[in-house]
Amino acid sequence: MVGIGYLLLSGLGVVFLPTTAKLAYEADSNVMTVAFARGIVSTLLLALVVLLLRQSLRLPRELLGPSLVAGLAGAVFVYGVYGAILTINISLALLILYLYPMVLATWSHLVGNIRLAPAQWLWGLVAILGLVLILGVEFEQISPIGVALALMAMLATVVITLTNVRVTEHSGSLVSSFYMSLWSFLVFAAGLAVFGDFRLPQTTLGMSGLVGNGIAYCVSWVAFFAGARILGAARASMITLVEPPLAALFAWFIFGETFTPLQWGGFALVLFALLLFENSARRQA
Repeated sequence: MVGIGYLLLSGLGVVFLPTTAKLAYEADSNVMTVAFARGIVSTLLLALVVLLLRQSLRLPRELLGPSLVAGLAGAVFVYGVYGAILTINISLALLILYLYPMVLATWSHLVGNIRLAPAQWLWGLVAILGLVLILGVEFEQISPIGVALALMAMLATVVITLTNVRVTEHSGSLVSSFYMSLWSFLVFAAGLAVFGDFRLPQTTLGMSGLVGNGIAYCVSWVAFFAGARILGAARASMITLVEPPLAALFAWFIFGETFTPLQWGGFALVLFALLLFENSARRQA
């Protein structure tokens, strides 16, 4: 239950990521600047928390490689997601992105890290079907480039999870997330140095979105890796399928967005499937 609690907290952080980024974009900022500022905020915030808790930021030499790979994959993830959204509709981009739990579970099953029961395969696929209903995915005018970018972001998420969970098991989720943020920040800093185009938001609300995006980023990844440390990477990733329904509820409650009965049915289907998937996983454990 503690592990699931961490993942629900991670989902709450994920809900605020696009909202805060949108505030910055609407105030005349851009993707590179938001990603760069997110890196600064998250790296400084995580370093401060680690020092306040009197933990060590030292990372063993053998874990520098996996940590660096996770940071580079994090930069690829950001580029892929925002590039996909610009070329295909956001619902299709999100659906492709949220295929990563099943891809990760399949990989872990094939290499022998976990053994998925037939019921778990079934409920995982039912959860994906629920996401299709929630997102109202449209398949008209599909851009091959957009689909490729979304697939790139999805695979980057798999790489982040596999590599950074290893770092987390040794150093904890705070330290592992600190280094992942640091490497990603350095990538976007180099990108800005080469290509320029640094644009801060022009309003106070936009600047708040910039800072809030870094905080939401910290919460989402730190809580995810804390949960994955308890439940395992594949099981934790499957539970993250609750994030789109949480985002839908947030939009309904805060912004008054309306959803069709089919979308509400998808919401119920995802929760039902995840409950049964988790029940099967607990029986196996």
